[in-house]
Amino acid sequence: MKQVFLMGPTASGKTKLAMQLCDEFPVSLISVDATQIYKDCNIGAAKLPQQELERYPHALVDIISPTESFSVDAFINQYQSNLNSIENQGTIPLLVGGSMMYFNAIFNPLDKIPKTTPEIREEVEALIRKNGLDWLYEQVKKNDPGIKFATSDKQRIQRAYEVFLISGKPLTSFYSQGEKHNENDLNFLKIALIPEDRKKLHQSIYQRTQDMLDQGLVDEVESLIKKYPNLSWESNSMRSIGYRQVGMYLRGEIGFDELFDKILFATRQLAKRQITWLRSMQNLLVLDPFKNDISDQLNQSLKNFLKS
Repeated sequence: MKQVFLMGPTASGKTKLAMQLCDEFPVSLISVDATQIYKDCNIGAAKLPQQELERYPHALVDIISPTESFSVDAFINQYQSNLNSIENQGTIPLLVGGSMMYFNAIFNPLDKIPKTTPEIREEVEALIRKNGLDWLYEQVKKNDPGIKFATSDKQRIQRAYEVFLISGKPLTSFYSQGEKHNENDLNFLKIALIPEDRKKLHQSIYQRTQDMLDQGLVDEVESLIKKYPNLSWESNSMRSIGYRQVGMYLRGEIGFDELFDKILFATRQLAKRQITWLRSMQNLLVLDPFKNDISDQLNQSLKNFLKS
């Protein structure tokens, strides 16, 4: 089954380009975004307005409560389920987003990772409560220097340590043993949006950060806390960029003047990691999202791919 992957750092214009492709080609959109999966996390996740989502429906948007967790395994299950539905519709799946861990799991399927137990999970939770998440990240890093996720990503850090306790093996040891897709697989068109001029991306990130605050990101977080009694600052949704910094502001840890800079810095760091992930991938069609002819390049590439 032919599949198109539109990948890139945050604020590189992936969603806009995906909508343009929808207008030109028989594609079905699948979101590959670790924050847009959460219901009611709209501004901080940079979701499309509801009217545009109805016109350009994305699978894997608004699928779980912000109180819930979502793993790579859960993403793969949802992805496979949607592939089956799309195949029955006779359209081409267009996966768009910036969650590189999810893309990597598609391109490099993992071996069966041992399941955790309630006892192991509680043991690791107790270690976090006692020593903090930064300490646990350092323990994971000692055992598994190959990990690439952020120091604030509690879910993945915890999962990596649980795997080590259960199996005695680092999490990344499971990455390379699975049967990989053939890197020359003609059914995959992997498009990477990587700007030649990093300053243009930084300008876009700056504007997105300003827009989120102007649109009411702080009010959105306050509404989420009121709507979901079980939602805590330790929930994965509230540890996402934007939500985590607003949490710091609402708890009085930073002032409003610092909030913008904190979100801006974290988003730039995320974009840097995303580009690093992309550069490590093979068989990419690399396009500059800030070039004027990007739409024409995408259209021609997709036409050639569908004809092949």
